Amino acid sequence: MRAAVLFVVLGLVGTAYADKASFDPKLVYKVPRGDGPSEGPADAPVTIVAWSDYACGYCNRVQPTLDRLEQMYPGQIRWVHRTLPLDEDYTLAAEASLAAAAQGKFKPMHGRLFALHGRVTRAEAELVAREIGLDMIRFRGELDAGTYRKVIAADMTDAEKLGISGTPTFFINGRPVTGSQSLKIFVDTVEDELARAAKMHESKPADLYEALVATGKPTAEPTDADHEPFELDTATIYRVGLGLPGHQLGPDDAPVTIVEWSDFQCPYCQKQAPVLAHVREKYGDQVRIVYRHMPMSFHRDAMLAAEAAAAAAAQGKFWAFHDQVWAHFGKLSRADLDEFAQSAGLDMATFRAALDDRRYHNAIVAEASAAEALGVDGTPTLFVNGMPIIGSRDQESFDKLIDSHLASAKQVLARGLPKAELYPLVMSMGTGADRADPSSIPETHQVHIEMRADDRVRSVMAACRRRDGARATTLAAPLTGDAKRRVATVCAGEGIDLP
Repeated sequence: MRAAVLFVVLGLVGTAYADKASFDPKLVYKVPRGDGPSEGPADAPVTIVAWSDYACGYCNRVQPTLDRLEQMYPGQIRWVHRTLPLDEDYTLAAEASLAAAAQGKFKPMHGRLFALHGRVTRAEAELVAREIGLDMIRFRGELDAGTYRKVIAADMTDAEKLGISGTPTFFINGRPVTGSQSLKIFVDTVEDELARAAKMHESKPADLYEALVATGKPTAEPTDADHEPFELDTATIYRVGLGLPGHQLGPDDAPVTIVEWSDFQCPYCQKQAPVLAHVREKYGDQVRIVYRHMPMSFHRDAMLAAEAAAAAAAQGKFWAFHDQVWAHFGKLSRADLDEFAQSAGLDMATFRAALDDRRYHNAIVAEASAAEALGVDGTPTLFVNGMPIIGSRDQESFDKLIDSHLASAKQVLARGLPKAELYPLVMSMGTGADRADPSSIPETHQVHIEMRADDRVRSVMAACRRRDGARATTLAAPLTGDAKRRVATVCAGEGIDLP
């Protein structure tokens, strides 16, 4: 038997091994795909081979991150699912997923098995199989015969050869990401690998993935290398867009722009709200305030509240709705949201329809994903002319901060720069990227920089997620080939058919 121990930390179960080696996240490893279920285009530029187990708490916890990653890179990722059981004698859940994959239903089975949070009984596996419409005679027969145990054994053998020491373990074009990591780590690795795949593609290999990992290391070895922890640098300017339409308060040419990622169920955000109201009252048109959504997963009512606010913004009433939410903090039931909408003067039929069909759900998810990809890990997080402030601040300290930025802005404007060009100029010097809607980053009118194809793709998808077909069509016009196909697929899912 493999030398393994089970451990439980805060209720999360994972796997650890004796004499474990480690993977260097900067290196490429020669990782076999095996015979596990595969999702996504066979010719995708990025292949993610994942070893996990349905009873692993960390594997469960990372699933929302993987869902957001897939939404950010539609059509660019192929997922290969492989199994490394916590308990070698328990493989029922993995066998059930493979039996479902044989009938073309891997994804729904995969999601439901993780939702059960642990060991699955035979009765539970059969119930899920029936719910997703499997041929039950075939499903039962394959479980009884142990049809897929050889595949699972091969997954375990390959994991041991590579030196995998826990679950979940991901290889992104051979680059390792171990454990339940942040979306930023996944995004940064995917971006690196997209660039590497593009270069490799020029040589037209018969199998892109095999070419990308061909010279990779065969196994892990002792190393101190790990994913470097990331923190936003308060002295660095970041490229931060202006979010969803209708979420801005103050003029486009304000010398100071405050972009806040916030959560309507966050008490610290509620504490920050009157400070920002004070800033707006004191500084007037010298300040522009932009609200961006980051509903935290542990706030169960925050997502619907954010969607409601986006629905209010579509009617030009975001700030009236925003003020109602903070004035009645803690009340975020559907009835409460309806009441706030009524008080804000919204057309209630349109508002209710937007919430009923979750019209802005994907747009809110994209906003939160953009924050995480930038390195934001909590709310409130604000960027003042691109420079981050983490956590809430009192009026006095915020006034000092605004005064400092205004003084710097005035020095620049005194040299003849038009006020409307200030924020675009600041953004041109920033680091990072806005992966929700790059077109929301203002650009200077003095120098036009053609949008990169990938940024244009994201901008088209952002327009479709907020059901703005006219803007999506305009932005998509220059796209061709794979980029055009990817945006067409995403937009069709939002009910928009691009020409």
